[in-house]
Amino acid sequence: DAYVRMIGTSDFDDDGFLRHDLEPNVLFKTSIEKNFLQYGEVVFNAKGRRFFASLFKNEYDHIIASASFLVLTLNSEAVLPEFLVWYLNHTETLKVFDSKMTTQVMPSITKQELGDLEIIIPTFETQKQIVALDLLKQEHIKLQKELITLEESYISAITYKKLKNE
Repeated sequence: DAYVRMIGTSDFDDDGFLRHDLEPNVLFKTSIEKNFLQYGEVVFNAKGRRFFASLFKNEYDHIIASASFLVLTLNSEAVLPEFLVWYLNHTETLKVFDSKMTTQVMPSITKQELGDLEIIIPTFETQKQIVALDLLKQEHIKLQKELITLEESYISAITYKKLKNE
């Protein structure tokens, strides 16, 4: 029997990136082929306590999104998929959905609500600049986290040596 991968919210790291250790977990049926994610599609986690968007980049072959996700396929060359992900993940955009967190036991955003979201689309060049700046920000945050981990290890080693009077 052949299996494919169905992604869920837990398959993404804290930064909204698809983990690289995923295994196939759903029995393949020809009826699900039409649901295979395509390169450049945006998956939006619309259920639960953490709304986020992620760009599918063919990290895996034959992968489908669980019912927690709305899959967005751009039909226009005027919008970069990376820009849409940035926009949907922006704190100001997510504030639109904040009321869901306090008024629902299991917060969710419907396809209609996401479709009604007003999206400001700047020029293609501006989109590219925003995406590039956001990538730099993400890299900066990653480096800061690595630095903090190194500092913690260093301080831990020094204090332990001090404890042993070395």
